[in-house]
Amino acid sequence: MDDLNRLTKDRGTKINVKKTKVMCISRKGNCRMKFLIDGQLVEQVSELRYLGSLISEDGYCKKEIHNRIAMGEKMY
Repeated sequence: MDDLNRLTKDRGTKINVKKTKVMCISRKGNCRMKFLIDGQLVEQVSELRYLGSLISEDGYCKKEIHNRIAMGEKMY
């Protein structure tokens, strides 16, 4: 039994598949995976915002750096 099934069955935790996203981080890109929760396919995204920082699937933070520079320029 995998950890996700153990978490949901033993602890009574429910995972909302509609709100859950998965991302595979790989410098080579083209990393596709099939992730199922209770038989429902979880959406795979290429970038997401986590704790205020933009994370992309290629492992680089170029877009996040540009966003922060733009925010700094708006202050002046």
